[in-house]
Amino acid sequence: MKGIVEEMVWVIVLVLAVIILSVFFILQQGMRGTEVKKTVEERVLNEEGMTTEFSLFNNQLPIAEKTYLETAIDAILQGEFMKEKNNEVYYGIGIGKLNVTEIIPPLLDNYISGRWRIEVITPDGYYVYGKLNLGEEIYTYRSIIPVPEERVGEIILYIA
Repeated sequence: MKGIVEEMVWVIVLVLAVIILSVFFILQQGMRGTEVKKTVEERVLNEEGMTTEFSLFNNQLPIAEKTYLETAIDAILQGEFMKEKNNEVYYGIGIGKLNVTEIIPPLLDNYISGRWRIEVITPDGYYVYGKLNLGEEIYTYRSIIPVPEERVGEIILYIA
Protein backbone atom coordinates (compact mmCIF):
# COMPACT_ATOMS: atom_id res chain seq x y z
CA MET A 1 0.00 0.00 0.00
CA LYS A 2 2.87 2.32 0.87
CA GLY A 3 4.44 1.82 -2.58
CA ILE A 4 1.20 2.66 -4.42
CA VAL A 5 0.79 5.94 -2.47
CA GLU A 6 4.40 6.86 -3.09
CA GLU A 7 4.02 6.25 -6.83
CA MET A 8 0.81 8.32 -6.92
CA VAL A 9 2.64 11.22 -5.20
CA TRP A 10 5.45 11.06 -7.80
CA VAL A 11 2.95 10.92 -10.66
CA ILE A 12 1.14 13.98 -9.26
CA VAL A 13 4.48 15.82 -8.86
CA LEU A 14 5.41 14.91 -12.44
CA VAL A 15 2.03 16.08 -13.81
CA LEU A 16 2.30 19.37 -11.87
CA ALA A 17 5.84 19.94 -13.20
CA VAL A 18 4.67 19.37 -16.79
CA ILE A 19 1.73 21.78 -16.30
CA ILE A 20 3.97 24.47 -14.75
CA LEU A 21 6.54 24.13 -17.55
CA SER A 22 3.81 24.28 -20.20
CA VAL A 23 2.34 27.46 -18.68
CA PHE A 24 5.81 29.00 -18.43
CA PHE A 25 6.63 28.30 -22.10
CA ILE A 26 3.25 29.57 -23.31
CA LEU A 27 3.68 32.82 -21.35
CA GLN A 28 7.24 33.17 -22.63
CA GLN A 29 6.04 32.93 -26.25
CA GLY A 30 3.29 35.49 -25.55
CA MET A 31 5.80 37.97 -24.15
CA ARG A 32 8.08 37.48 -27.12
CA GLY A 33 5.17 38.20 -29.47
CA THR A 34 4.56 41.47 -27.64
CA GLU A 35 8.23 42.43 -27.97
CA VAL A 36 8.18 41.66 -31.68
CA LYS A 37 5.03 43.75 -32.10
CA LYS A 38 6.66 46.70 -30.30
CA THR A 39 9.75 46.39 -32.47
CA VAL A 40 7.68 46.38 -35.66
CA GLU A 41 5.63 49.41 -34.50
CA GLU A 42 8.85 51.24 -33.61
CA ARG A 43 10.28 50.50 -37.04
CA VAL A 44 7.11 51.73 -38.77
CA LEU A 45 7.14 55.02 -36.81
CA ASN A 46 10.83 55.46 -37.55
CA GLU A 47 10.22 54.94 -41.27
CA GLU A 48 7.29 57.39 -41.21
CA GLY A 49 9.47 60.05 -39.60
CA MET A 50 12.37 59.60 -41.99
CA THR A 51 10.08 59.52 -45.04
CA THR A 52 8.32 62.68 -43.90
CA GLU A 53 11.57 64.57 -43.46
CA PHE A 54 12.82 63.27 -46.79
CA SER A 55 9.68 64.50 -48.55
CA LEU A 56 9.95 67.94 -46.93
CA PHE A 57 13.51 68.27 -48.20
CA ASN A 58 12.96 66.83 -51.69
CA ASN A 59 9.34 67.12 -52.89
CA GLN A 60 8.75 70.22 -54.98
CA LEU A 61 5.61 72.28 -55.28
CA PRO A 62 4.51 72.32 -58.90
CA ILE A 63 3.36 75.95 -58.56
CA ALA A 64 6.58 77.52 -57.27
CA GLU A 65 9.20 74.93 -58.25
CA LYS A 66 10.55 75.03 -54.72
CA THR A 67 10.54 72.35 -52.05
CA TYR A 68 8.06 72.40 -49.19
CA LEU A 69 10.83 73.28 -46.77
CA GLU A 70 12.07 76.16 -48.91
CA THR A 71 8.60 77.68 -48.98
CA ALA A 72 8.34 77.39 -45.18
CA ILE A 73 11.75 79.07 -44.74
CA ASP A 74 10.85 81.79 -47.24
CA ALA A 75 7.55 82.45 -45.43
CA ILE A 76 9.37 82.90 -42.11
CA LEU A 77 12.03 85.16 -43.60
CA GLN A 78 9.50 87.31 -45.51
CA GLY A 79 7.15 87.48 -42.54
CA GLU A 80 9.88 88.65 -40.17
CA PHE A 81 11.29 91.12 -42.70
CA MET A 82 7.94 92.68 -43.54
CA LYS A 83 6.53 92.37 -39.99
CA GLU A 84 3.61 90.28 -41.24
CA LYS A 85 2.40 86.71 -40.84
CA ASN A 86 5.02 83.96 -40.89
CA ASN A 87 2.80 81.59 -42.85
CA GLU A 88 2.52 83.39 -46.19
CA VAL A 89 5.13 83.84 -48.90
CA TYR A 90 4.93 86.08 -51.97
CA TYR A 91 6.64 84.78 -55.11
CA GLY A 92 5.75 87.56 -57.54
CA ILE A 93 2.91 88.35 -59.88
CA GLY A 94 2.93 85.03 -61.72
CA ILE A 95 2.52 82.86 -58.63
CA GLY A 96 1.19 85.29 -56.07
CA LYS A 97 0.90 84.57 -52.35
CA LEU A 98 1.18 81.02 -51.07
CA ASN A 99 -0.23 80.15 -47.67
CA VAL A 100 2.21 77.57 -46.33
CA THR A 101 -0.27 76.36 -43.70
CA GLU A 102 -2.43 75.09 -46.57
CA ILE A 103 0.50 73.32 -48.25
CA ILE A 104 2.54 71.54 -45.55
CA PRO A 105 -0.23 69.95 -43.38
CA PRO A 106 -1.81 67.94 -46.24
CA LEU A 107 1.62 66.57 -47.16
CA LEU A 108 2.36 65.47 -43.61
CA ASP A 109 -1.16 64.08 -43.13
CA ASN A 110 -0.46 61.71 -46.02
CA TYR A 111 2.40 60.18 -44.03
CA ILE A 112 1.43 60.50 -40.37
CA SER A 113 -2.30 61.44 -40.42
CA GLY A 114 -2.70 64.08 -37.73
CA ARG A 115 -0.23 62.73 -35.16
CA TRP A 116 2.54 65.23 -35.85
CA ARG A 117 3.95 68.64 -35.08
CA ILE A 118 6.73 70.33 -36.99
CA GLU A 119 8.77 73.36 -35.98
CA VAL A 120 10.77 75.23 -38.61
CA ILE A 121 13.34 77.38 -36.82
CA THR A 122 15.53 79.96 -38.52
CA PRO A 123 17.81 82.63 -37.01
CA ASP A 124 15.11 85.21 -37.83
CA GLY A 125 12.08 83.41 -36.39
CA TYR A 126 10.13 80.17 -36.31
CA TYR A 127 6.76 78.73 -37.19
CA VAL A 128 4.92 75.68 -35.85
CA TYR A 129 2.68 73.45 -37.95
CA GLY A 130 0.44 70.73 -36.53
CA LYS A 131 -1.75 70.37 -33.48
CA LEU A 132 0.24 67.90 -31.39
CA ASN A 133 0.94 69.17 -27.87
CA LEU A 134 4.45 68.95 -26.51
CA GLY A 135 4.75 66.06 -24.09
CA GLU A 136 2.56 63.74 -26.19
CA GLU A 137 5.29 62.89 -28.71
CA ILE A 138 6.84 59.45 -29.00
CA TYR A 139 9.61 60.26 -31.46
CA THR A 140 11.46 63.49 -32.20
CA TYR A 141 13.53 64.04 -35.32
CA ARG A 142 15.89 67.02 -35.58
CA SER A 143 17.63 68.12 -38.74
CA ILE A 144 19.80 71.07 -39.59
CA ILE A 145 18.51 73.09 -42.53
CA PRO A 146 20.27 75.63 -44.72
CA VAL A 147 18.97 79.18 -44.53
CA PRO A 148 19.89 81.89 -47.07
CA GLU A 149 22.97 84.04 -46.44
CA GLU A 150 24.99 81.01 -45.25
CA ARG A 151 23.10 80.63 -41.99
CA VAL A 152 21.78 77.51 -40.31
CA GLY A 153 18.32 76.68 -39.04
CA GLU A 154 16.64 73.61 -37.63
CA ILE A 155 13.58 71.52 -38.33
CA ILE A 156 12.05 69.47 -35.50
CA LEU A 157 9.45 66.81 -36.27
CA TYR A 158 7.41 65.35 -33.40
CA ILE A 159 5.41 62.15 -33.95
CA ALA A 160 2.87 60.62 -31.58
